[in-house]
Amino acid sequence: MLQHTSSEAVVLEHRDAVMQDTALATDTAPLQDTATVEYAYQAGSGSAQPLRIGVRTTRSDLAPASLYGLGLRKFRDSLRMPPLIRAWRGQRPVRVRAQVTEVQLHADLPAVPGWGYNGSIPGPTIEVRRGRPTLIDWENGLGTITAPEALPFDVVRVPLLPSGAPDFLRANSPGGCSTSRGSGADAYPPLPGCDELIGATVVHLHGALTNGHDDGWAHNVALPGGVTRCRYPNDQEATTLWYHDHAMAVTRFNVHAGLAGFYLIRDEVEDALCLPSGDRELTLMIADRNLETRPTPPDHQPIPSDRQTTSFTGRLLYKHAAFAFGPGTPIGEIPVTGPFNTVNGTIWPTHAVQARWYRLRVVNASGTRIHRLALHDTTDEVLIPGTPVLPDDPAFSANRLADALVVIGTDGGLLPAPVRPDGVIELGPGERLDLLVDFGALRGRTLELRNENGSVLNAQPGQADATIMQFTVSRRRSKDHFVLPDVLNPHYRRYTHEEPHEHVWVAVVPPGVRGSLHPELWELAEVHDEHLPASDLIRVARADGSVLSLHPVAKMFDDATTIFLAEGDWAVWNILHLGGPDHPMHIHMTEFQMISRRAWPVPRPGGTLPEFDPATGSTRTPLPAPASGRPIDALAAGSKDTWVVKAGEWVQMMGRFVGATGSFMYHCHILDHEDHTMMRPFVVLPRELLAFHRGHGGGHHG
Repeated sequence: MLQHTSSEAVVLEHRDAVMQDTALATDTAPLQDTATVEYAYQAGSGSAQPLRIGVRTTRSDLAPASLYGLGLRKFRDSLRMPPLIRAWRGQRPVRVRAQVTEVQLHADLPAVPGWGYNGSIPGPTIEVRRGRPTLIDWENGLGTITAPEALPFDVVRVPLLPSGAPDFLRANSPGGCSTSRGSGADAYPPLPGCDELIGATVVHLHGALTNGHDDGWAHNVALPGGVTRCRYPNDQEATTLWYHDHAMAVTRFNVHAGLAGFYLIRDEVEDALCLPSGDRELTLMIADRNLETRPTPPDHQPIPSDRQTTSFTGRLLYKHAAFAFGPGTPIGEIPVTGPFNTVNGTIWPTHAVQARWYRLRVVNASGTRIHRLALHDTTDEVLIPGTPVLPDDPAFSANRLADALVVIGTDGGLLPAPVRPDGVIELGPGERLDLLVDFGALRGRTLELRNENGSVLNAQPGQADATIMQFTVSRRRSKDHFVLPDVLNPHYRRYTHEEPHEHVWVAVVPPGVRGSLHPELWELAEVHDEHLPASDLIRVARADGSVLSLHPVAKMFDDATTIFLAEGDWAVWNILHLGGPDHPMHIHMTEFQMISRRAWPVPRPGGTLPEFDPATGSTRTPLPAPASGRPIDALAAGSKDTWVVKAGEWVQMMGRFVGATGSFMYHCHILDHEDHTMMRPFVVLPRELLAFHRGHGGGHHG
């Protein structure tokens, strides 16, 4: 039972009951305080601090018996690269088929059915050239119209603890199954309706400049047997795009099943850089997952063994933690995260590299988890079996390589110059990174790519493991003619607020507004003092002392469209995050640059602005003029279509809506949020047509 109170601290009434319910025997610090709404919100983006679990647990049903903390050994599989389609070589359409695909997530797991494109998870990497259009026939081969395929995994909800709190320990632990497959201590009720879902699909090429009817409009699903032809102009800079399913209300399930792949645009600017290529250019699709186990009898006790004794079935499990604000209130779900990291569909793979420069094309394809990527030298690292290392332990970051990851590109293309972050790079769902690593400087070393957000080393049941994958660097010296260039993209220019532009106003609203279970996306319009509503009113003090009053004109996807832009227009999107989890916000159709990031203080990460009242959906008093927020570094200033926006931030993104027309979408890329209440449409029309459109909204120029 999580309750809102009038104070900024929202607490659980019976915290002692929470600790008793989790029944942990710990040898270290006490259990992390999970008894706040803010913790639940942060858990919904993979950003909550990990549970402080000791060496032993009295809950033997939480994971399969194994000497390995989460039940699987690391680095049993070599990294697999998806097949390559060079779509620019011919004029005929490329056919890409969604179909049932055999998948083996780990060497110690059996192969099971999943969903993939052209028999591969991820789907084939599609490579194109700038200015050469590509036709793709997206075929739905998931069964037939009379015998469609069901989801290749179960969707379950872990019940609330007796105290009414979410059971994060069970939800985050490996394993479990649906009660439809058996009973036992680790069997959970299925989410209603999921057993009846079928494979209806529509493909979105994420980051592509293309017309609306080729953009993967969520309602335009194809039934099994259907084929949708899309034309992609490829008239944009060399960059890392990715394609994935975008079906209305079930994107999270279809992507989780495996329907995603890379799409690389090449051009002459990239060619001239002579970047690492061939076997030294790796596409890495990162996603966290959980696994199904066979039902565990209530009296099951783990048996020590030198061998794997897991009961994993090989299938994925989509395992939610239940969530409620109080007794008798509706029960919802916290977005799913998993304890295992996969790369290209394999759990914790390893890859042998030469002592040379490599290029890593990375996408965060997780449904929920925000990653903070870092490269660690683990050659001499010693971890005590069964003992987790938490982020506040100096050992957690002791082997991080501060400048090993060189960023050369973001979502929309190459940066103007290489950037060496200070060791850690945040990457939200849907975001991409173009990285270079000089393995020649690390000859003979063993390295790990890790996620440092909400994770631990040596994870135990209830925790997420930091390991993503391993690189083993050859001891042999290799001749390498590549030299890191000083200039990458001579055509980059920084956008400024001085361009004539429209303004779009969007509020990200925390769960709990009048009892809602999910965060919401409100499209806002300015209202004047004589028309101020009694509720749903966001007021912001301007620097000149006046007050900007904003009221939602749309909240749900099927509400009337309110955002209309003329083709060729510049627009500044204002996103005001009033509280709740971090949100990776994605806008279709074009690429943007962040031009401003300001912030109001929140009580704690994931908190709600004190001025915002969830009971009325309004600010109690006008928000003060915001202070400077997180600096806009070189990565945030790059060309992008997805950004992680945190509670209390007011972020402005500027882009030009040129080269395409039609109906498009914008949404949170936490797929559970997108599928519920955080996606809205917008329209781009030729200016001449827009003049006749009755619903044309306003903005300002100058």
